[in-house]
Order: sequence, then C-alpha cells, then structure tokens
Amino acid sequence: MKIKFRKIYKKISSIVLLKSKKKVELEFWKEMVAEYTKWYKGGIESLFGEKNPEEKNKIYVNSIKDSAILTWHKIHQEQKYLEDLVLKENAFEGKKVLDIGSGPIPSATAFKNSDLYCLDPLLGDYINIGYPIHYYGQTKFICSHSENIPISDNFFDAVISVNAIDHVNDLLKTSLEIKRVLKEGGTLRMHVHYHKKTQAEPIEINDEIMKEIFSWCKNFKKISESNSKRGYTLSKGGGIYTVWSN
Repeated sequence: MKIKFRKIYKKISSIVLLKSKKKVELEFWKEMVAEYTKWYKGGIESLFGEKNPEEKNKIYVNSIKDSAILTWHKIHQEQKYLEDLVLKENAFEGKKVLDIGSGPIPSATAFKNSDLYCLDPLLGDYINIGYPIHYYGQTKFICSHSENIPISDNFFDAVISVNAIDHVNDLLKTSLEIKRVLKEGGTLRMHVHYHKKTQAEPIEINDEIMKEIFSWCKNFKKISESNSKRGYTLSKGGGIYTVWSN
C-alpha cells in the first residue's frame, strides 16, 4: 500500500472496544426481531416503508417470529439487495458468491441459481437471539471475521457487500482477504455508506479511501451515489450511500 494511504488509514482506524461494538450490533438485531413480528401481525402500519404483508404473501412456519422473519426476508430484504447493488436476480447465475457482513438474514438469496456463502462473525449470536438461519438450507454460512476468511485462494467468482464494510475491524486486512479469495477477473460489488464513525460502524470511508484500498481491483469505480435506499432516507449530515464495482 502507498505511504499516503497508510497516513489516511491511521486517522480513520481508531476502533472502539470489540465487546462494546458487538453489544450494540446485537441489541439492534434483537430489537428488529420484535419489529418484524409487529409488522407481520399488523401491529405497525409499515416497517422501513414496507406495508404489512397480505395474507397471500405471508410465509407460515412453526412460530410467528420465524414466520415474520422469513416473510420480511422474501418481501423486503431480497428486493433491497437487488436495488442496493443495482443488479438483476440472474447476475450471478452459476457462480460462487461471497456476501461479506451478511447479517442474520441471507438477503443475497435474491440472486437466483448462485452458490451463496454468507460471512458474518456474529452468526452464532444471531441464532441465540432468535434468527431462524436453519431455514436457508441451500446457503452456506461462515462464522468468521472478514479479516480472516477461512476459504482457499481464488475460490469465489464474485464478492458482494451491502452496508457492511464500515462495520469491519480492519479495512485494509479485509480488502486483502477479498483479493485473496476472489478469482482473477471476478466481480467485486459493494454498497457502501459514507458517514461519521459510530460505535457499531467505526470506520469512516470516502472516495479516496475506496480508490486506494481497492486499487488492486482492475476497473473498480463508483457507479452511483444517493442519500436514500429502499425504505430509508438519510437525514442531513447522515452521509451518503455509494455503489462501487469493477
């Protein structure tokens, strides 16, 4: 990496205690379990702009909670991923895809006929707070940090990430791990939120940093930016959403 970037990176890499960061993230996802259930049962009119599901669109399994989360995944999350990444559902047909920072809901199942791997260091914790990961039988889950991906070199045809790389502990190591596991000429596509650092999102990112840290990726560039995404608009000072791709 260039000396210039090392100076920039030193300024932005002040990380809060990992324990505190983890606690904040899990508190958010635990609260969302209750919100999904209220949305499913009609206890709130909408959630992130998504109206209550009609009966014909509801998924029913052995608990209301699980039914609510699976319905939210199908109605909202899959469409959100397609819109956030500006891609069609057949974009990765027949390809091995890694979703970095997938969270407790494997939204990248939106990409049909792909071999999906979801990476997140909190997967075990998501199960403990009530997320029904066991229903996604075709998806492979990797409980690990992005700085140390337990996958062999040149394994994936595509690596994606939605609003997640600002959550990592070390952006430089994450970039180098993506380079290692991505096949030469493979697709790298990221939805990135630029914002001031928070407890759960401790890394500040901008165009210069993205260009420098992913300089190894040929033709990697910003393809769009906006202050809104599906179901959410940033308030003044809330930063901006960008999409980067090669």
